[in-house]
Parts: sequence; C-alpha cells; structure tokens
Amino acid sequence: MHTILLVDDEELDREEMRRLLEGEGYTVVEADTYQAAMTAFDANRYAIGLLVSDVSIPGGNGCEIAIALREQKPDLRVLFVSGHVGAEICKYYGFEVSDEHFLRKPFAPAELLARVTQVLNSEETSPQLGPPKPKTNTAR
Repeated sequence: MHTILLVDDEELDREEMRRLLEGEGYTVVEADTYQAAMTAFDANRYAIGLLVSDVSIPGGNGCEIAIALREQKPDLRVLFVSGHVGAEICKYYGFEVSDEHFLRKPFAPAELLARVTQVLNSEETSPQLGPPKPKTNTAR
C-alpha cells in the first residue's frame, strides 16, 4: 500500500483525513507547516508516493511544497485540498490544477478516498508543476 504525506494546519481536518486513509490501509505521515512537510519528506522520501496538501498552510503553501518535493521526486503524485483560496493560488506558481488533483473542503469521506485512489491510479502523475516557462519573443 502507498505512503501519503498529509499536510494540513487544521488539526481536526488532518486527524480525520489520517483516520480515513489509514482505515483504507494507507500509511500516513503528517505535517502541519511547510517546514514540517519538508522534514517529514526527508525522513520518508523513498516511501512517500502521494502528497495530499492543503493549499494554505503556515510557512508557505501547498503549491510551494509540491514544487519543492517534485524537484526531489519527479514522480510524486499530488492532490490539493482547500476550503479557502483553492487551486487558484497555484496559477501564480505557473501551473494549472485539474479537478482530478483538487478537492474542495468540506468534502465527504468517500470523496477523499475516491480522489486519492483516482490520483494514485492515474496515468498523469500530478498537475504540471513548476515556475512558468519563459515566453520567447518571436517577433523580430
């Protein structure tokens, strides 16, 4: 079964998601801040196959976490969850997040489990991550 890095600063949300995921047989590593996510990833880098992250967290945001972790593990799959700004903030980091890779809070337990399964089984590893590609000036 897969190991999931779960990043959310809302303790009750994180705890509920952890229980759901562990109940389905996933191993869950938790973090509540940007720095805690980096530390948790470093300690479990080879096991973690999926990042489930709130977009808005202390010390950074889920988009920044995804970019940093994908630099170290390009095949890392990503699912964003958010009840606030949603995936819109990710546009500022140069990538679009499809509905497959985003789940709006609040969500039903079955929605989270279905989305995790969908992302893990998808041929697309994650949303296109990284800074925007520079535009080249073709006019002369």
